[in-house]
Amino acid sequence: MGKLLNIKSVRKETDSIAYVFVDGKFIASASAAKKDLAKLEAAKIALDTLAPLLPPTSMRPSITDMQLRAKQKLNELCQNKKWPKPEYSIAEESGPAHGKRFVCSVKITIEEEEGGFLLRNGCEKSKLKDAENSAASMMLRTLLLP
Repeated sequence: MGKLLNIKSVRKETDSIAYVFVDGKFIASASAAKKDLAKLEAAKIALDTLAPLLPPTSMRPSITDMQLRAKQKLNELCQNKKWPKPEYSIAEESGPAHGKRFVCSVKITIEEEEGGFLLRNGCEKSKLKDAENSAASMMLRTLLLP
């Protein structure tokens, strides 16, 4: 099963401070003038902190079927667990108009009343649909792999 991610924010004078917790353990914090920016920065710092703890790609099992229909499988998983539908957004967009590249993120709310959610970015892709599928695949890996 995946980890429970919780981002809490507080307002201090003119700044918002966001704190990232994974399974109740403090991982990172960041501050910014706007709450959403503080949360985003704290999440980026948390990902940078946690990335070295992941096993090398060569040690992870191949999940080709999961990668092919990841969005569909993630929707089914959320439905089975009675979670809201996954929310996809563009995390990064780069390149000229004729050669756009996208990185998408997917967010799953786990505990609505407490603000707990899981957030994963996918890999950069040339098609938005493929970028969303990549994010869904990463989320499935988080949820299903030990």
